[in-house]
Amino acid sequence: MGNPSSTAQSYAAQHRGDADHYATYFAGMDASMQQKVALTTAHFPTRGRLADMGSGSGRGTYDLACLYGGLELVGVDINPVSVDMAASSYQRPNLRFVVGDIADPVFPPESLDGVLDSSVLHHVTSFNDFSLARLETCLDNQVRALRTGGVIIIRDFVIPDGPEEVFLDLSETDGASDGPVSGLSTAALFERFARDFRCSVNRNGPVPYTRLASPHAGHVRYRLALRAANEFVLRKDYRTDWDVELLEEYTYFSQAQFEASFRRRGLRILSSMPIRNPWILANRYEGRFHLSDTAGQPLPFPPTNYLIVGEKVPPGAGVELREEHSAPLPAPHFLSLSAWRHEDGRVFELVERPGRTLDVLPWFRQDRQVFVLAKKGFPRPIVNACANHPNLGGAALSGYITEPLAAITHAGEAPDKAIARILHERAGLSVDSIRALGESVRYFTSPGGVSERVSAYLVEVAPTTGLPAPDYGPFTSSGSVRELDARQVIRACHVGGMVDARLEINLHRLLRHLGTSPGPWIGAPIQLTEQSGGPPWAQDALVPGHRVSFSLHEEGTTGYLDLRTGTFSERDSAGHVLASVPREYLVPREASRNTAVALPVVRTREGFRVGIEHRELPVVQHFTGSASIAVSPAWRLPRTLTHLSQVPAFIAERLREEFSVSVRKAWELGGSYHATPGVTPELVWPFAVEVEAGSAEDPRLHWVPLEVLLGELDGVLDAHLLVVAWRLAHALGVLG
Repeated sequence: MGNPSSTAQSYAAQHRGDADHYATYFAGMDASMQQKVALTTAHFPTRGRLADMGSGSGRGTYDLACLYGGLELVGVDINPVSVDMAASSYQRPNLRFVVGDIADPVFPPESLDGVLDSSVLHHVTSFNDFSLARLETCLDNQVRALRTGGVIIIRDFVIPDGPEEVFLDLSETDGASDGPVSGLSTAALFERFARDFRCSVNRNGPVPYTRLASPHAGHVRYRLALRAANEFVLRKDYRTDWDVELLEEYTYFSQAQFEASFRRRGLRILSSMPIRNPWILANRYEGRFHLSDTAGQPLPFPPTNYLIVGEKVPPGAGVELREEHSAPLPAPHFLSLSAWRHEDGRVFELVERPGRTLDVLPWFRQDRQVFVLAKKGFPRPIVNACANHPNLGGAALSGYITEPLAAITHAGEAPDKAIARILHERAGLSVDSIRALGESVRYFTSPGGVSERVSAYLVEVAPTTGLPAPDYGPFTSSGSVRELDARQVIRACHVGGMVDARLEINLHRLLRHLGTSPGPWIGAPIQLTEQSGGPPWAQDALVPGHRVSFSLHEEGTTGYLDLRTGTFSERDSAGHVLASVPREYLVPREASRNTAVALPVVRTREGFRVGIEHRELPVVQHFTGSASIAVSPAWRLPRTLTHLSQVPAFIAERLREEFSVSVRKAWELGGSYHATPGVTPELVWPFAVEVEAGSAEDPRLHWVPLEVLLGELDGVLDAHLLVVAWRLAHALGVLG
C-alpha cells in the first residue's frame, strides 16, 4: 500500500470517461461550491499558501484564487485528466494545479497556511483497501505541512451516531424489481447494493440484512446496521455512475474519531458539525424512505456531510477546554442573581456580571473587499458546559471561538477612550491606526434572563494583517487577532460555520453602512407562497410603549435559573492538563440549554410581513426605565427534545397556543449561535415560520413589513430579533 504506481492504478478505477463525462460529473459537484468557499474563507487566512486537496474540476480552487490575490492556491489531484482540465479551464497568477497523491508528503513541512480536504478523504481509504492506516498517514503529512497557526478543514461524510441496528423502509413500487439500475425500485436498488457493495465492514461478502414486512403500504422493511443504511441512502440517487460509486466507502470515521484524530495531532478544533443539506433532505430523503429504531420509533435523518476545522497550535499548547466538574453555586463571586416581581404577580429572575459590555469591530477596505479584525481561537470554556444537555444538531466546539474584540468597561470611562484601550490591549493596535469611530448601537444579548446590554461600535482602522493577541487570561493562550472577510463570515453563519451572534450582527451593520451586498444566501432556501389578504401593518410593532412594570422581589428567587460553577481544564494534544480554571455560569434548572427563536412570516401581494411579540422584561426596565421590548417569539426547549427535527412541531404548537396562528412550514434559518458565551452555554436555533394569513390576526402578534423592520434595526433591542431579521431578509433576497 502507498506505492505511487500501484496507488495511481487503484485510483484509476474512478476514471469516468472522456472530457464530456468529466464535465457532467463536475457540474453536479460544483453546486456545493458556494458553501465550500464560504466555510473555507471564514476560517482560512486571506494571505499565504493554501492547498486544495483533491481539487477535481478546479472550480472551488479558482473561486478562492479570485477572492484573494494575496493567497497562493495549489490544487492537488491524483487524476491527470482532472489536473489537465483544471489547468486549461482556470488560470490566474496565484493559481496552479499539480498531480499528486494527497496522502503522500506533497508539500514540505511548515510550508502551508491552509489545507482543504473537501469530499476527498473517503477516496484515500476506499482506494487503498479501506485502510485507515493510509488515512492516518495522509493526515500526518498534511498537518506536518501546516505552519503553526495554519488551518485544516475536512468536509466529508461521517459515520452517524445512533443505534447499531435500524429499520429502513423502502418503496418497491417506484420502479422495476429487476433490470438496469436506472429503472429499479428503491427496494430493488438496495438489494442490488447489498449484494455488490464491499467496504471495511463487509470486505468479502454482501451487506447483511433481514427482509421484513413493512407497515408502510408499497414498502419493504429491512433490518440492518445504521452505517450500512446510511451508505445506501447517501448514494441511492447516483445511478448514472453506480458501479463507480460502489467502489467507494463514504464513511470511515465517526465524529468522535475525527475529533480525537485532530486533537492528538495538535489541532485545536474550531468547529465540528454534522451537516444536513436542506436540499438533499427535501428532495432525496423526505418521503423517499423511512428510518426507525428496532422498536419502530422514527429516527432523524443521518447527516449528509460533516465539517471539522482545526488550527495547528504550538507544541504543548491547549487544544481543548473541557468541563471536569460542575456544582450548584450557593454564593456567587462573579455573577449575581436577582428576582423581579411584575405588577401581575409573576416573578422573573436575572443574572448579571459586573461592568458593561462593549464590542468593537475594527474594519478596513482592501482590494475592493471588506475585512474585519476579530479574536480567533479565544477561550470560551462555558460553551462546553452541561454536556448532559442534548445538543440538537450534534455540533461540538473545543471551547475556542471567533468573536468581536470585547471587554467589560466601567462607569466613567468615555467610549472613545475605552475603544482605544481595548484596541491596544486586545489587538495591539495604536491610536494612530484609528481612522473613524462609528455611532454605537445597543441591544440585549439574551433579555429573558441575562442582565446584559451590549454597546457595539464599528471602527475604521488602517489596513493591517493578523496580529498576535496579548495573553490576558488564565489559559495558555488568548487566541489571535486575525483579518476576516466580512461577507464570507456572514455566509458561514448560514451553515453553522461561525457561532457568535454578536460578530454576525456587527458584520451585517457594517455591510449595510458601506452599502455592500452580503452576497447570495447559502442556507436552506425559503420559499413562501403568496397569500391573499394578510395581517395589517401595526404601526406600533417596533415601539411597544413605555411601562414601568417591575419591582425588586424581596422574597428571593424562584429557582427557575440555576447558577453553577464549573471547573474547566485546558488540555494539550497528549491529554495533559495545562490549566484548571473555575467559571461561574447560568443554565435553566429544568429546561435544556437550547432555545428556539421563531420569526413568523407571511408573503402578501405587497411583500413580506413578519410578526413581532411585545414583552415586558425586568432587564429592559433596568437599563432603559421601560420594561417594554419588541422581540421575536422564543422559547427554552425541554430536555425531552433530543434532535433538531423535533423542533418545528414544538414551535407550531407554541405559536398556536400563544398566538392562535396556524403554521404552514418552518425552515431552519441558518446555523445555531451563542448569544452570550461568557455567561451561559445557551445555544440558539433560529427558524423562519410561514403562517396562515387568515390566522394571523391575534393582537398578541404585531405585524410589520420586513423592509420597514430592516430600516429600523439600529433601534431593535433584542439580539435574537436582529439575527433572525437579518437572516430572513438575506434568505428572501431583500438585502440585495
